[in-house]
Amino acid sequence: MNILQIPKNLRPRLTLVAMLALIVGMVAGCTGLGQEPGAGSSTLKPSPSSPFDPTTTAPEPTGPLLAYRAADEIGLVDGTTVIASAKGAFAPSNDLIATEDGRFVFARTTDNRLATIDVATRKGATRDIPVNSALGTSGQSVVVWWEQPNRLMRLDLADPDSRPELAQTVDLPPLAGIRPGEPRLLVARGGTAIIARVEAPPSPFGGPDTLYAVRGPGSPTPLGQADANSPVSVARLSPDGARLAYAVYRATDHACGSAAVVVTDADGSQQTYDAAGPDAQAGSRVPKLWWPATGLPKLSLMTWRCDRPETFPPLVWQLSDDSITQVSPPTSAVQTAELEAGQRALILPEDGAYTDPAGALVFEDGGRRITLKSGVDAIAVIEPAT
Repeated sequence: MNILQIPKNLRPRLTLVAMLALIVGMVAGCTGLGQEPGAGSSTLKPSPSSPFDPTTTAPEPTGPLLAYRAADEIGLVDGTTVIASAKGAFAPSNDLIATEDGRFVFARTTDNRLATIDVATRKGATRDIPVNSALGTSGQSVVVWWEQPNRLMRLDLADPDSRPELAQTVDLPPLAGIRPGEPRLLVARGGTAIIARVEAPPSPFGGPDTLYAVRGPGSPTPLGQADANSPVSVARLSPDGARLAYAVYRATDHACGSAAVVVTDADGSQQTYDAAGPDAQAGSRVPKLWWPATGLPKLSLMTWRCDRPETFPPLVWQLSDDSITQVSPPTSAVQTAELEAGQRALILPEDGAYTDPAGALVFEDGGRRITLKSGVDAIAVIEPAT
């Protein structure tokens, strides 16, 4: 039968079917659909994806990242962009906030749980693990804390199924004729943990503390009594854990006192740097001390008038082998961190009457400053993985 013999009422339908068959044949011929792979044929290769297609993995940072702890979250910053966060309530403290391998940011919440950020995946989480002391680090992705009366606990953040376990039992020497205060973990890093305990009748201000260094399973090493009548609360260890720097506050009354910084070496030698206020009627205190990857510690020093309610913005100082001097150029900040050449992060006081060790996190590039987050009390640089 030819087309002339087809009834007229069926011709449009068959013509449409023929056209569709022709189109399908053309498409199959161009793409190879319907052909068995073999001689003279090739399998399909995926076309290049659009640069606007969503990605399943986060881009690699081009420079160091910045970790921070704020009143309402811990976070991770790349340049001027917050790329990850874990929500919670966090109080200002002396705790470290990044593991030694740079893989995790962490902090304890005000209800003593453990919040973390995985730097690689940028995922935040809060683990229902009770942490009732300062948090320190102990190599790689391990964090440590103190559990009364004598237990140094550890947790490997690299293992999502890990649970707290005993790192070691620490027995401080017994004292005759006096009941000492409860031991406290000040800081831990590079395989060393620093424990503080009041071993004499306390002053009205709570001190003085006697310090011990715990490094390995041996007996704790006495570091002597802190030359202060108030407890030590600000301390940092060098990256290798071999040197300790801590701040002391010598109160003269409830409104005034003076600050000093002590650096102790592994051989037991130590040096004290007095930090005086601008005049005899001024008080001084160290709210924050940090130890960069290279060089000696830096610190912020706040001062105030003892005879009237006047507080001055904190200034950043640098320790050297034999002195303490203001950094150049002079910098007013709670804490600073060097990122790349010409770039740094600063925690700046958010009002003129500075009283708390927290402020606004600011990114500085040359003379330009960009505010990133308020209520920040701690920052740490995380170098790119190599």
